[in-house]
Amino acid sequence: MLLLAVSSVLFASLANCYVFYSQVASLARAEVRERAEIFKNDLSGTAAAAGDGLRVSVIDPDGTVKFDNTVSTETLPNHADRSEIREALESGVGESIRFSDTLREETYYYAVKLSDGSVLRAAKTTRSIFSMFGGALPVVICIVLVTVAAGNYIAGKLTNRIVEPINNVQVDTVMTPPYDELAPFVRTITLQRKRIVEQLEDLQRETDAIDAIMDNMKEGVILVDGQGIILSANKSVLRIFEADTPDAANVTKTSKESKVSMEGKNILELLRDVDLLKNMRNALSGQSCEMDMERSGQTYRVYFSSVTRSGAIILFLNITERVNREKMRREFSANVSHELKTPLTSISGYAEMLVSGMARDEEERTSFADKIRDEVARMIALVEDIMMLSQMDEGRNPQVLEDVDMADVAAEAVEALALKSLENGISVEVTGKDVFLKANRAMIYEMFHNLIDNAVKYNKLGGSVDVLVAKDDEHIVVSVSDTGIGIPEEARGSVFERFYRVDKSRSRKTGGTGLGLAIVKHIAIAFNGKVTLTSRLGEGTTVTVRF
Repeated sequence: MLLLAVSSVLFASLANCYVFYSQVASLARAEVRERAEIFKNDLSGTAAAAGDGLRVSVIDPDGTVKFDNTVSTETLPNHADRSEIREALESGVGESIRFSDTLREETYYYAVKLSDGSVLRAAKTTRSIFSMFGGALPVVICIVLVTVAAGNYIAGKLTNRIVEPINNVQVDTVMTPPYDELAPFVRTITLQRKRIVEQLEDLQRETDAIDAIMDNMKEGVILVDGQGIILSANKSVLRIFEADTPDAANVTKTSKESKVSMEGKNILELLRDVDLLKNMRNALSGQSCEMDMERSGQTYRVYFSSVTRSGAIILFLNITERVNREKMRREFSANVSHELKTPLTSISGYAEMLVSGMARDEEERTSFADKIRDEVARMIALVEDIMMLSQMDEGRNPQVLEDVDMADVAAEAVEALALKSLENGISVEVTGKDVFLKANRAMIYEMFHNLIDNAVKYNKLGGSVDVLVAKDDEHIVVSVSDTGIGIPEEARGSVFERFYRVDKSRSRKTGGTGLGLAIVKHIAIAFNGKVTLTSRLGEGTTVTVRF
């Protein structure tokens, strides 16, 4: 606005000077022509005309100045070459304008041809437009300065008046235009703000969905860029690596803080394994690969996959359970083979002795036959236990459920083992009544039979076994305690494993298959139970099942 005002003043000054100059010059030329026509017939008034700034000269046809009302003719040069003189001699009238660079003035010449052949020339000098503007320049400068001051003040006031309502507009609320001219602008901003809010909400929902999926994955996921900088990591990765983090106490504060602390760091700060880093580099170069690793007692299958836009995804899949199952399967196969081979070897040996005639009398043959029968019975018991475990592993538990009287079933198991108890001088007592569990009676009987059988077999001569069946507010409790040899502390965590025996030699003598407590554990799990064991070496063992 200030620039516009100053430019307007300067332009108006120049325009006014030009108009004024044109008018003055036009009047001066008209005056010269009129006076020349007057002096054409009478030169008596030329002296007075000099006082009005009008110069009058008479020039002969040869260019000699014979009269001049302002200067002496003797000092004047020949005027034959002047354009207005030549034009007047030829056509009767001539005129010209000549500019003086030194004086910044211009002179208008008007010449008429007289009757005697000479030429009357009238001339008047006026200031040039540049001289005129230069003379007016101080006034123009003053006007410009005043205009600048006034324009600056007014422009500031007007600008503040225009801008202040815009500055006070609250874009985060419902916008109202400060004046009508801004209504389209406000509508555009409101529409754009609405679109941005919708886009941000969509983006936030997508981000929350991705975070929810990532954080609830059991598999650990790390996304890195082409330089190995961690872009994203889920909670499972934090759980995998938090044990190896130098500041583990701070890392485990919250999942979000932990993710923030991990993201932005180089993968080298997290993975110190040479093979992991090698496979990660291969993934960054576009080659997918995988490997196994162990960390904090867990086994992970690690998959490395490249990302199209220069990066890689590292997936940690916990395969500990699968590895353990494979290990158990191998051990189970080896144990079954070993357990079956032992009685088969005995049966084969006794059978060969019978066939070869080594047993000559009836007593020896009967003895060999009894041993073969015992080994076969042991094999049958082993196969039955294996089949029962297999069925429970596959979830094929008996579907017939009933309210089982736990004390009554315990009494049946005691009665079935009465002969073995009597042979070892073991007293067995059942305590409890009116305790019922919704279960399969045959499986509950198998559980009691295995627990009481173990308590009798591994007891001392003349010992005792106490079977307790009770119920509290939340659980049905079955407890079998003996006064036997006890279990060493280092073996207590393994006694529920299949084919595990604390004392192999003694187990052979007692005829156990090594599957009894494993079956007890599976039966308890089948009916939402939990098995615990306490023991003191040389004093006895207590196995408790809580349903």
